[in-house]
Amino acid sequence: MFITERRKRRATTTVEALRYQLAQCCEDGRIEAMVVADGDGLPLASSGDTFACDEVAARMVIVGQRIKEFSGTVLGGGSAWQVQMMKVEVDGAELLVCAVGGTAEARNRQISRGAEGALRILAA
Repeated sequence: MFITERRKRRATTTVEALRYQLAQCCEDGRIEAMVVADGDGLPLASSGDTFACDEVAARMVIVGQRIKEFSGTVLGGGSAWQVQMMKVEVDGAELLVCAVGGTAEARNRQISRGAEGALRILAA
């Protein structure tokens, strides 16, 4: 039986694997940025606009204290971003997966994909 390798790149670290996953989500969904952040709002991995990732992660951690999912506009640093956030739990720790920019449909699709990918990568 012949198995086709679907991955274009192979990661050597968990952080690199997360970055590759987020970069592919950004590319496929035509999204400005994606970030996985810890409970303190510090990015663990990101792809796209670094400033947007840092700002959104820092602001979404406050929102994430009260709700599991968010979709709306985030203001900060003289910018406004359309953001979707989903919380996932890995080994008892809550992580935030955020998608920035693109259409609402693309954010919704890629945030689910990014969250599933983060869970898979971090469980390995």
